[in-house]
Amino acid sequence: MSQTYLPFKDGQTVEVRSFEHGFRGAWFRCKIVRIYKVEGKLYYSLKYLDYENEEIHEQQVFQRFEDEEKEFLMVRPSYPSVHKIKADQELARGSWKVGDFVDWHKDDCYWSGTVSAIKNNGALKVELYPPPRGEGDTCNALSKDLRPSLEWSLEDGWTSPSTDGRQGNVLARET
Repeated sequence: MSQTYLPFKDGQTVEVRSFEHGFRGAWFRCKIVRIYKVEGKLYYSLKYLDYENEEIHEQQVFQRFEDEEKEFLMVRPSYPSVHKIKADQELARGSWKVGDFVDWHKDDCYWSGTVSAIKNNGALKVELYPPPRGEGDTCNALSKDLRPSLEWSLEDGWTSPSTDGRQGNVLARET
């Protein structure tokens, strides 16, 4: 993917993921402060919106997981509003079932995983993605703290994740 044709601009609010141990599989809300290249690689200077005391973070936009050849886009637009994801009514309703891909809001970021159990009181267990793409923990969550997990690419826009690692169903395209 060309590093010069991304639709992001200085001042734009985006979500950024991390491969850093302790934060793998989490998405953070950030504002782009500066876009620049070093040795042909694209970087963003980012200000975390939910962590006021954090300094500006320098993020390489395309990165590899530990032993993989494929590069992953580490930045995506802000999560789409509910009306943008209504193409899949099951996602829009938020009636979760075991196996659903979700993002769990905890500690001012969104942790990606799957619903692994639903308890009688409506609470859920969320299994975070295993290392190296996540932390691999199983956590108790409330339904109100979940959103449908979505993937974003320049080619397909917002899609639901697929179990085989390819882009899932296209839910919305940002224009």
